[in-house]
Amino acid sequence: MRPPDEELRTPATILRAAIEALRTDHEHGASWLACGAARALLAAASAGSGGPGARARDMRRLAQPLAYARPSMAAVANTVARIYAAGWPAGAPSGRAREAEAALRRAASAAEVALAEWAAAAGAILEFARPLLQAPILTHSRSGTVERTLAALATSATSGNAARDLIATTSWPGGEGVETARALAASGWRVTLIADAAAGLMMAGARVVALGADSVRADGALVNKVGSYLIALAASAAGVPVYVVCETLKVAPPSWPLALEEMPPAELAPETPAGVTARNVYFDVTPASLIAGYITERGLLNAGNIRALAESAEERLALLAAIAAASAPRKFGSSGEGLSRQNDVHTSDHFSAG
Repeated sequence: MRPPDEELRTPATILRAAIEALRTDHEHGASWLACGAARALLAAASAGSGGPGARARDMRRLAQPLAYARPSMAAVANTVARIYAAGWPAGAPSGRAREAEAALRRAASAAEVALAEWAAAAGAILEFARPLLQAPILTHSRSGTVERTLAALATSATSGNAARDLIATTSWPGGEGVETARALAASGWRVTLIADAAAGLMMAGARVVALGADSVRADGALVNKVGSYLIALAASAAGVPVYVVCETLKVAPPSWPLALEEMPPAELAPETPAGVTARNVYFDVTPASLIAGYITERGLLNAGNIRALAESAEERLALLAAIAAASAPRKFGSSGEGLSRQNDVHTSDHFSAG
């Protein structure tokens, strides 16, 4: 018998834990969670418990629940699909122990590459952002990509009246903008923290708006923390350009469902008055027409570039579905891995828009 701790280190237990962590983590952004999914896949592919055939089968069976754990964040699905595509490319033989072991090694290697590329993307984005993100800058919510980029820009900013001025919204509900303000102040920015509703008033003091992305739709629309759309409208009225700062893996395939997650209404009102329904929607959609460009590790992209990336992501997502279908259990277990893609996401905490 294997020791209890080794018993727990199977692909199934690793990936189920990762799925639960993804579904319940409302503190971190899409980049962080996508890297978490990659780390879980690396651990699962490298786990020594069980034969290679069973380990590969478990990984394939949990592919879609992992990919669709956060329906507002295409970066998670894109990262997962890319790793699985490397492990089980179309037409590759499977079933034998030797072939399963080779697939697991390819998946582990792809996960390592994905993590390295996520880390390297920050440096490339910084170089493309330098000429575009000129202070004073207004930002909203807490994007790890935006925060790293702005922190690096602060170190190269010259001293002066406006060289380090930044406006950050509190980003309610959630209030994660306060942490953004604290982190960027520590990196050298002179930060003014404002209520979200004051963004229109304060827009005249900004030269540019920098927003992160939970995902970018195939048509270039931005899915991000609620309030982003109103900020983009205010920026448009003031003639201030809005740039989305994100990695290209955040571009969603054309078929990706538009699911905007909701959180408990008590965050808005601890006691909802009689006759009142509280809707605590955490994400909104900003049309591409309000976005000046997308600053990515591949450079400054436009809506046409986004469409091409979305089509490539669609191909990987289709392969992921085929990989999962090939290992689908014939009976539904108590853990529900055999459920369809739509049932693998939490339909109780998001609604579809459109």
